[in-house]
This record gives sequence, structure tokens and C-alpha cells, in this order.
Amino acid sequence: MACPEFEDLILDYSEGLASPADCTLLESHIAACGDCRAFLATQQELDLRLSKSLVRPTLSPAFDARLAARIAVERRAPQFRWIPRILDGIGYLSVASAAGYLIQQLPHAATWVGMVTLAGSAAFCLWETGKALRATYGHR
Repeated sequence: MACPEFEDLILDYSEGLASPADCTLLESHIAACGDCRAFLATQQELDLRLSKSLVRPTLSPAFDARLAARIAVERRAPQFRWIPRILDGIGYLSVASAAGYLIQQLPHAATWVGMVTLAGSAAFCLWETGKALRATYGHR
């Protein structure tokens, strides 16, 4: 059994994925550690046997052309996902402007501003919570 801190490195090394610095570190460790050396040899033998026993499938000559054609057909037109956000922002600003104008017309405007702000915050919170729940649970 290999040293636990070197197992992943041995696997990467046997597949040729280890960095040069890691290769140097592992090679110096394997020179002194028989268990890790045996684990590496087992991995390399296993990789060799698997590569000989598994036949790599061959693709038809027309595969590339068919794949490119399918990608071209399924490619979607660009979607402007930012438009609804801009329209939402314009709507929020319109409502806020109208509310501000109406509140200025009322007596005791400061009291009304506080109440409308509180009500607006609660409504916005409920609206966003509903959107999050619909997004999470897939309801529309």
C-alpha cells in the first residue's frame, strides 16, 4: 500500500498528468519507498493491460460533418436576457416616482413616506421571494 499523501500523485504520474516538480518529488520518494514503487508498478501494469484489452471505437468518416451540421442547426439565435431586467428597473423607478409625487401631495408627508417605504419594501421582499421560490421549485 502506497503512502496516502503520494497516492494521488502516483496516479497522476502514471497517466502523465503530473507537473515536472511533482515528478521530481515523486521520483525521489519512490527511490526510497518500496511500497510506493510497488503501487506505481501495479498502476502501470494495470494501465497497460487495460489499454490492450479495450478496443477504441472508430468513428465513421462522415462523423465530423454530421456533428458540425447538427451544431449549426441547434445553435440558437442570441437571446437578450438583459432586456427584462432593464424593463423591471424602469417599472420600479416609475412606481417610485409616482409614489413620491403622490406622497408630496398629502398632508403629513413624512408619515406617509415612512409607511409607503415600509409597504414597498415588504412588497418587494415578497415579490423577490416568490421569484426565488418559482426558480427553485420550477413553478411559473
